[in-house]
Amino acid sequence: MALNQEQLNRFREQKERLGAMLSDSSDVISELNMASASDSLRKLSNKVNNDTFKIQVVGTFSNGKSSVINALLGENVLPAYALPTTAVINEVKYGEKKEAILYFRNPLPEKLPMTLSAKAKSHMEKHNNKDVPPLLIDYNEIEDYVVIPMGADPTEMLMESPYEKVELFWPLEMLKQGVEIIDSPGLNESETRAKVTMEYLTKADAILFVLAADKLCSQDEMDFIENNLHACGFTDPFFVVNRFDLINDREKDRVKKFAEIKLSEYSTNPIYYISAFNAILGIENNDSQTIEKSGIMPFITHLTDFLTKDKGKIKLSQPARELKRILNNEALYKVLPGQRTMLDSSLDDVKDRYEKAKPQLENLKSKRDQIVTRLNLRIEQSRHEFQRAVNKNTLAIADMIPGWISSYKPKASFSAIHPKDSAKRIAMEISEYVTTKIQEQQKKWKDEVMLPLAQEKAQYIFDSADQDLTKLYSELDTLTIQISGSQKIEANNVPIWQRIAGAGAGVLLGMPDVAIAGGMNGLSKDLLKNLGIVLGTEALLIFIVGALNPLVLIGGMLAGLLGGGVLNANSAVNKIKEKLTQSYVAAICEKAEDNSYELASKICKQLSAISNDISAAVETEINNVEQQVNGIIKEMEKGKANIDARKKVLDSCEAKLKSISSDLDTFTFELIEQK
Repeated sequence: MALNQEQLNRFREQKERLGAMLSDSSDVISELNMASASDSLRKLSNKVNNDTFKIQVVGTFSNGKSSVINALLGENVLPAYALPTTAVINEVKYGEKKEAILYFRNPLPEKLPMTLSAKAKSHMEKHNNKDVPPLLIDYNEIEDYVVIPMGADPTEMLMESPYEKVELFWPLEMLKQGVEIIDSPGLNESETRAKVTMEYLTKADAILFVLAADKLCSQDEMDFIENNLHACGFTDPFFVVNRFDLINDREKDRVKKFAEIKLSEYSTNPIYYISAFNAILGIENNDSQTIEKSGIMPFITHLTDFLTKDKGKIKLSQPARELKRILNNEALYKVLPGQRTMLDSSLDDVKDRYEKAKPQLENLKSKRDQIVTRLNLRIEQSRHEFQRAVNKNTLAIADMIPGWISSYKPKASFSAIHPKDSAKRIAMEISEYVTTKIQEQQKKWKDEVMLPLAQEKAQYIFDSADQDLTKLYSELDTLTIQISGSQKIEANNVPIWQRIAGAGAGVLLGMPDVAIAGGMNGLSKDLLKNLGIVLGTEALLIFIVGALNPLVLIGGMLAGLLGGGVLNANSAVNKIKEKLTQSYVAAICEKAEDNSYELASKICKQLSAISNDISAAVETEINNVEQQVNGIIKEMEKGKANIDARKKVLDSCEAKLKSISSDLDTFTFELIEQK
């Protein structure tokens, strides 16, 4: 179903209206020397002027994000099984012909992983590994670039993968007129992949959040919905509960009720309960009954209807609200009164007030530095506690491994005719089982031990700075009023942590460029909950790679096993188990110290990034004050004629801002009422 011409014309007209308001606002903001606001307006303009409508599909690892997209496409195209993937974004766009284009990072990593597609490797070498152009690939080959090969080092592939994204072109009707579906990495896969996902949120226009019916509404998921989606202005995400076929019929109503309780406050859209697996199975077999039972059709109908009627409204409403905030909170009620009062004062008085304030402004910078220094010291002190926790868990894992391996009964059997191959199959099967058990244990430990510890320490660290920051910002607001000499400017009552985010502190959400949303939605220290996103399960599985690469362990084990002439099946299996146990335990114990240091460093790095944001936010606000005052002084030094001219400019700016603000109210109301 495509947009009709009337709808298209209306959207284009609305887009032009908002674009004109943004352009006019930018001119006024520039005239008022509001550098930080100018940057925010530029980002808003870029978002409005982008003709695409991006639906980002998000969710935790193995919930079936890619399966849901495949169900929409009607074919298994994107890798949709629980294998580790690289930090590659898959962008699904409209195309008459089914094809895929692979894009490369620029510049490429200095060291490339050993396990690369031969086609991609040849393409990069052809261009001397510099400024590598996109490569047309068969859409059935996407897995070769997205899924980490068995036996490869996941850390190596994450950090050194040369691939940036895959564009998949597909003749899907709902993708016409610029709609794109973005398949992003799982939230809890790793720090690297979670970062890619959250960075993309600033580009998305709508969210499709995929949950799994058999593990519904985990704490990580709810934290992400509450802190990230809503903080970025996504008030109506689509919630799709996948794998509903795994739920017993007697329990389905209970699961639905639970989902409604947990999710209904975050979206007005219905919650859809589907089986992506059955949907694809039904499509492939042309089985209408299976398709209907999958629950996919009501969701597709709703999504298509949304893209037909509402996508334009959604794309424009968020930038409109943010523009309103900037104009009212910053320009009309803060900057304009201050500049006008200074112009009504004598030049000597303004200079005198400014000169008296300069030492205090410098003192505030010193106080800022002291606050940040204390924060960083507390962060560093917490490192040792994090290390102890990780090391304790790592050694506990080592103690569990003998029992896991001993109790496991391999499905594969040992063959004396093909001893090497059969031993390898058994060893790989056991290794996969051990990896799964480690993942389960790590997830439990992360949720029950490490995450609460990280949040507790983070809360303590930043609580300790809260009072000092509150006092610093209060002093800055007082100084601003004193310099201007205005009685009309009220002290800024925006919450401290919201002001920090609004000044460009994007790390609080784990993503850049979040100031646009941050200033509007009331950021707080509760965003420290997002450490749960940063500390994804794989980020806590460092010791599974490298020395614990199953192929490395198995290779060494086979030589000893076969060299000993073991032919009896039972003794062979026992010998394999014994060798694997020894190798796993030895490798884990060997890596325990490095593992604890690496993870502790990851946590401290995140906390330090917030500390750096605090420093930058204070610097931005102080610089804005100085920039405003210096600009007015320069005008006043030019004489009365310039002062009078500047007053007229301010009057004109105020009139324009009020007019734009009024137009925005009308514009926003029309969007809300739009059918």
